[in-house]
This record gives sequence, C-alpha cells and structure tokens, in this order.
Amino acid sequence: MLEALAEELRKPEYAGLSDEQTATAVNNKLVTVRELVPTWKVKQHAIENGYYAAIAMATDNPLCINVLAWIDDQAGKIQSLDMDSAVTVAMTGALVQAGLITEAQQQSLLALASVTKKWVDHVGIGEVGIGYVRAARLM
Repeated sequence: MLEALAEELRKPEYAGLSDEQTATAVNNKLVTVRELVPTWKVKQHAIENGYYAAIAMATDNPLCINVLAWIDDQAGKIQSLDMDSAVTVAMTGALVQAGLITEAQQQSLLALASVTKKWVDHVGIGEVGIGYVRAARLM
C-alpha cells in the first residue's frame, strides 16, 4: 500500500510541497482507468442511443443473435464486458459495417469502460493523511 504512495510521491509534481499539501494533492488526484462494463449498461446504451431495436429485429443475422446473447443474457452468466477485448472491438466494428450502429455510437459504447476515479481509490489505499505521506517519503 505504502509502496504505491512512495512511487507516486517520487513524481516531480510533489516536489516542494509540504506534507499537508501533498496529502491534499494525492487525495484530489483523478485518474481515468478502463474497467469492465456491466451488461445492463451496454443494453441501456443500446436502448438510449436507438440501435437496440434494429439489433433485436435482425433475428436472421448471426451477428445480432450473438450481440443479443451478450446483452440479454437470460442465464445471468455474462455479468460484464471487456470493451477492450478483440472480440468486443470486432463485434462492434461488425455492427458498424452492417449499418446497425454508427462509428460515433461504437466509440461511445466502447468509452463506457473509461471511468474517472480518485487515484487513492484506484490503488486501494483510501484517503491519505500526513502520516502516510511522511512514511512514504522515508521509503
């Protein structure tokens, strides 16, 4: 836990800051990370962006059958999707090629995986106080 903080504090942006200022800066730092996307969010995106119906009605299209199997997983086995996986990127690209979604919709869908959160939450150290800063700087 302190190792991650010690590594972070070696960055030039913390040089010259007091322990209190450093703790505040670390606690306020935001990072954007890629995370798995719950399938309900993917379905919600499809509905709100107007392409769910087109996919659902294309019952003779194997691509659409596969997409629906992912986002309508009745068995509850597919809880989330990796929007960066080759399969997901290829599948969404195929939806664009088939004219079922636009490139903008594809990019918006893939962007669901980008989540902005506090750095301290991302690395799992929680709120940093002056004591943590002092201990990390000694490492």
